[in-house]
Amino acid sequence: MTSSSSINMENSVSGMIEEQSEYVGYNSDDSEMEENLQHEDGWSEDEFDAQFDTQLEYDYYGESDLDTGHTDDVEGASVPEDSVDMSQAMPSASQPEKTQKGSNGNEYPDNNRDLYCMIKEMTFISEAAAFSFYNRYAKDYGFSVRLDQVKRFDDGVIRLRRFVCSRESRRPKKQLTTEGRVYRLRPESRCGCKARLVVKFDGRTGFWVVEDFRDKHNHDPAEPCETPFLRSHRTINDAQRSEILSLGSMGVRKHLIMRKFIAGSGSFAGVGFTRKDLYNMCSRERRRLLFDGDATTAIRIMAKRKKRDPEFFYEYDVDDKGRPKHMFWCDSQSRRDYQDYGDVLVFDSTYKMNKYKMPFVPFVGLNNHRRTTVFGCAILSSENEQTYVWLLKTFLKAMCQQKPKAVITDADYAMIGAIVAECAAAGRVVLS
Repeated sequence: MTSSSSINMENSVSGMIEEQSEYVGYNSDDSEMEENLQHEDGWSEDEFDAQFDTQLEYDYYGESDLDTGHTDDVEGASVPEDSVDMSQAMPSASQPEKTQKGSNGNEYPDNNRDLYCMIKEMTFISEAAAFSFYNRYAKDYGFSVRLDQVKRFDDGVIRLRRFVCSRESRRPKKQLTTEGRVYRLRPESRCGCKARLVVKFDGRTGFWVVEDFRDKHNHDPAEPCETPFLRSHRTINDAQRSEILSLGSMGVRKHLIMRKFIAGSGSFAGVGFTRKDLYNMCSRERRRLLFDGDATTAIRIMAKRKKRDPEFFYEYDVDDKGRPKHMFWCDSQSRRDYQDYGDVLVFDSTYKMNKYKMPFVPFVGLNNHRRTTVFGCAILSSENEQTYVWLLKTFLKAMCQQKPKAVITDADYAMIGAIVAECAAAGRVVLS
């Protein structure tokens, strides 16, 4: 490793830290700060790992690097059960410097004392700021970050957080066999990597200080073309999320939305997320939308349509427990079409063809181009005469009591009975 490469690497890291200047709030070299950086209970390295492994809760950041395809394990790599001694992370001057190629395409020292000391002395204004810095550091060096173990104060506020390489730890033995498992056995993606950054809250200064930092990996870094697809480096920002939801609300298919982003960025890596991330985000939004229940959500959507379109009509009926059981709706265009082409009305129930196993009843007719036009739609919880009477009365209410000259339907006796009852109330003769 030449001296010029070391100088260039130091300048690169210094520039990266200067960009994070808003996160750095306190640096000190006095003895008091060094004592504060030690473990609060005076743990040794081994006791620190044992305490984390037995008492702390896990909070993983997404999934491993399996989705990226970077799942090749390092053959023959072994990690001792006890923690790595810090002298391995801070080599003596007699040890020769080794180099490896990072995801930024530049060679950097594998054991760099200045870089190690610089990160050890950093402070952050919050836990999120520490993660943001370490994630950017990981992207530059070709690995992914995962949120690992955490310690909290008595009131639940986080006071210590450990960030680790996504290939840290090993898969549990029970997940290495197909016995008693429904899902297929996936390739091993973790190799016991010990790289980590541990930060804790300093009550004296109000900042987050570095408790432990280890930059030794037991696996090869990802190539520059692979780094954007690592889990912690994929994200859908607010602007992209708004655009995806807007296109989805207009009926654009998800694979076409993904093509649009790829064409706009010029490459898959420039998008910032994968097709699976897009599908997962849409699924989360759908679950959030239906959090209060499908029926409540449907009524809320109808109310919003009513505000945008004053002529939009909807009405629903509830049971004894206040739960919606019937619903009818039609928009302004359907109501205008019925005024012009409502002489003949056709309606029939498509028997339980939806996921709720409830009959769906469309009201349709023919326009002057002999094309089918929809006058309204309804979802029913039952198919008795009382239900169809409610439906026909609601339909006439929506259409300003304009009755059709002819009604075509199937041979359902409940439906025929409802039509007869309505025609008898109007003083009309029914031919069966």
